[in-house]
Amino acid sequence: MSFSYVELHARSSFSFLEGASLPEDLMSRCAEIGQPAMAITDAHGVYGAPRFHLAAKQFGIKALIGAEVNSFENGRYTLLAENRQGYQNLCRLITRTKFRASKGGKAEHPFATEVDFSEFAKGLVCLTGGDEGPLAQVFEQLEGPAAAIEARRRFERLSEIFGANQLFVEVQRHYRRDQEARNQALVDLAGSMKLPLLATNGVTQATADRRDLQDVLTCIQHKTTLTGAGKLLNFNAERYVKTPAQMQSLFADLPAAIANTVELANRLNFTLVDLGYEFPRYPVPPGETAMTYLRQLTDIGARDRYRPYHEKARRQIEHELALIDKLNLPGYFLIVWDIIDFCRRKRILVQGRG
Repeated sequence: MSFSYVELHARSSFSFLEGASLPEDLMSRCAEIGQPAMAITDAHGVYGAPRFHLAAKQFGIKALIGAEVNSFENGRYTLLAENRQGYQNLCRLITRTKFRASKGGKAEHPFATEVDFSEFAKGLVCLTGGDEGPLAQVFEQLEGPAAAIEARRRFERLSEIFGANQLFVEVQRHYRRDQEARNQALVDLAGSMKLPLLATNGVTQATADRRDLQDVLTCIQHKTTLTGAGKLLNFNAERYVKTPAQMQSLFADLPAAIANTVELANRLNFTLVDLGYEFPRYPVPPGETAMTYLRQLTDIGARDRYRPYHEKARRQIEHELALIDKLNLPGYFLIVWDIIDFCRRKRILVQGRG
């Protein structure tokens, strides 16, 4: 792929009311401005990924999959799946933190510990986070050398967990003085530690004119009003899908940050097409395949059900078996048959479905 900028990252717009644009809107906008890829990073989940993936496929856009995971330090790191193992580890990481959050029957704020991140780091790329990230909080809570020292400590720890090649220092520009002051500190730190910068935009809406709708949805999510929302709302309308030219102009002083964004998008090869899920292999008698065994069981059942076993039933059963074979689903049907057969033998009430 040859392009000057890709969007890393956007939240799906229908999940938890976090965005004012549907995935189809985001992908349509990407296609309109010639942007070949976009990453989805929903907050602590991958619930928006399937629809995002389908929308991307429709418009010929590369859909990169990730999530923003709450950290033990508060704030969220952005994790992107580089390959299938990375996606598996991302799902396992989120699952563990969700179980921890519901411990004792009381829902709590889910978060990942250093141990969690270390265990599931393989195949994942870590971005240090934008306005919602832990480093933003460091610069809000500390000043001067103290903030730089704490930020460096966190960079060093993340490098140990994910590896230097898997860690990017994220910078965003939304025309905010506090954000730019943080960016300058991060740029200096990244340079001294030889960590790559990454230009992102943290998109919440497809176009700038949807900012008002975004604010309303944010208020609904947090059960508050526009006058009472305060810092929950976006500072301005800048978190929209920008053109490559706009992003190049915005980061004209940091061309490496744009180049790294393009390079990373090329590296991230995982999409939902690569899930490769297979049903557990059902044990069949020697010399049989799952399909031939399913045909045997179906024939036995059909002869018991239809007396006589008439031609109309034969044609319908053959049609359905051919479809099962085409979709490679005989294992699924054998598993369901096994469960139902067990229930019938044990006189347990069971009901199937069509």
